[in-house]
Amino acid sequence: MPMNYFLDKFPPTVEKIVDKLAEDMTFADRTRLANMNEAALVRFHHAYGIFLRNEFRLPGNDPLMKSCMDIASVKTITPEQASYVILKELQQRLLRGNALKVIK
Repeated sequence: MPMNYFLDKFPPTVEKIVDKLAEDMTFADRTRLANMNEAALVRFHHAYGIFLRNEFRLPGNDPLMKSCMDIASVKTITPEQASYVILKELQQRLLRGNALKVIK
């Protein structure tokens, strides 16, 4: 397998994963995630966090775990915490990128 296959499948940084996730999301999903409050984000993380941990090999992807620790400014991190860091970074990116507001 070529090295870039592994880098595409298992990105080594939170930034690269957030790029990939944001690119793959529908506009409706991006809007929904951007507008979640903290409690809703925690509830969403229970299911989506499992996907993130399985999809990007948390644990097992040591560069990604280190990237999560750097963003969270901690010396140790669990896979569950790492997947939340990724989800929170995705939400922050969506909020910075566009004004994605739900119209009622």
